[in-house]
Amino acid sequence: MAFVYKPVVTSRKNGKQRRRRSRYYWASYTDVSGKKIRRVMKLSNGSKITNRRVAEAELRQLVQQLERKSAGLVDPSVESARIPIRVVLARFVRHLRALRRSRIHVFKTRQRVKWLAEHGEINQLADVTGSNISKALRILSNRNRAPKTINDYRAAMFGMCQWALKVERLIDRNPLESVPLIEINGDVRKVRRALTPVEAVRLLDNAGPRALWYELAMFTGLRVSEIAALEWRDIEVEGARPSIRLRAKTTKAKRADRIPLRIDLVTKLVAARPTFAIPTHHVFKTTPTGATFRRDCERVGISWQADERGRTLDRHSLRTTFVTWLSVCGVDPRTAQELARHTDISLTMQNYTDPKLINLSAAIEKLPSLESDDAQRKTGTCDTKDVVLPVVLNQRESRGTTGNVVSSENSAPSFEQEKTRDCANIQDVAQSLEIGGGGNRTPVPKHFSLSLYVHSRSF
Repeated sequence: MAFVYKPVVTSRKNGKQRRRRSRYYWASYTDVSGKKIRRVMKLSNGSKITNRRVAEAELRQLVQQLERKSAGLVDPSVESARIPIRVVLARFVRHLRALRRSRIHVFKTRQRVKWLAEHGEINQLADVTGSNISKALRILSNRNRAPKTINDYRAAMFGMCQWALKVERLIDRNPLESVPLIEINGDVRKVRRALTPVEAVRLLDNAGPRALWYELAMFTGLRVSEIAALEWRDIEVEGARPSIRLRAKTTKAKRADRIPLRIDLVTKLVAARPTFAIPTHHVFKTTPTGATFRRDCERVGISWQADERGRTLDRHSLRTTFVTWLSVCGVDPRTAQELARHTDISLTMQNYTDPKLINLSAAIEKLPSLESDDAQRKTGTCDTKDVVLPVVLNQRESRGTTGNVVSSENSAPSFEQEKTRDCANIQDVAQSLEIGGGGNRTPVPKHFSLSLYVHSRSF
């Protein structure tokens, strides 16, 4: 005998026990083996049923399926077509865990299948078709995901369909066979571009509460996962030089590292720390998603889509920005490699350095002059200093025009002396500043402070 009903549930409120009827309908029936089953009635999308007629209709279909199964008249592919995709995914995840797959593999597979089901409008197993999966993969492609990433999403759904076909016999063919892999030619890594200082200032001025997250990524080169795992105990503000101490388990290379911090960035981090925060609290409660970063860029007129060189902009581009700015500021490659925490210097110089921001014209001007001393005196080029003029972001709240000058003739000044030294002719230098190769001149906003360094010194 099968019937639907609303059970009586017991709950507690204000220390008092109360009994009431459930809002949802349950079903009581006997399965093929004779076991009595009681469970809540749900639709194919997973929502519980509150209407009695709908619950009775679902129960009738369930009883018919049980009768066909007991009579041996069941077509597995037809009967399983109405199974909710969330149920199929849950059973597939249990299968992967039984096979002792790694936790990260199971987690990524589950997240990718859920994403494809959501964006491909897949509610039941019957909805897993080549057209629906292709529609979801096109959304990934429009978001500038790398070809390898798109193929990984397809592989997750393909693996679940193969399990449903070969192990559970829920389908008669794999619908992902009609969805081709994206052909990958050459390097499979996504090519990212760096933000220019002008774009960075616009982004920070309009990012609201996410500005500190973006600024920390641009001035430390930390990855998204590393910033998410950052705790207050990792930020060391005492001592001669403030720094971030990265724990080994939070880094990609599983190696403990230390990254120096700018003084103005330390001031902002200290000001942002809640008074009730303890050392093990996370510095940032939330992490900006990729979609949020794209909206922040669009709001200030920064294009995140692929440019003429095929380079895109995303959250990881802030790490590319950090390494590129080091090269633009004249930091030697070995120091840039250490700050980027790379084991291969070619990775720092080729993949994480945007050549478009490198000042090629200034590099040509640093070549030695072949004119005589008299000719140099006439042209005013005699006894000039070989300097590098890097542009660094200053505190957006201060609009001053002071800078730092370091001379090669004097001994290296202390950090506090560098912070307090003024540059008398900073405005004249700012007017002649060029950023980028090919003679592209970019105006310097008032948000910036300029610093002169000798060519052999890295900041």
